[in-house]
Amino acid sequence: MMVNVLASIFENFGENATWGGFTFILGIAVIFLGMLVLVLAVSALGKVISAVTEKPSKETKIETPKVEEKPQGDDIPEHVRVAIIAAISAFYMESGSKNEFTVRKIKKL
Repeated sequence: MMVNVLASIFENFGENATWGGFTFILGIAVIFLGMLVLVLAVSALGKVISAVTEKPSKETKIETPKVEEKPQGDDIPEHVRVAIIAAISAFYMESGSKNEFTVRKIKKL
């Protein structure tokens, strides 16, 4: 009885091994191609998003802010005023903000 069971298992062993090997190779190919498609899709999407949200290049010329004339009672020197205005505009330029501002008054605290 046991010999008949073993004989029936190994009767079509070559054909079963061939189909098993084919299924194995096909499975690996499908997984590889699927992963390739996902990697290419994510890379393309990343390039599109980075192109849309690209920051301005560092080579852009920074416009010098217009310094208004200081009022009579103000004791802040002109070079300090210009340095403060330049620092604020550089901060906004680096962060990519498009804030338009004008410094009207600098008060000493």
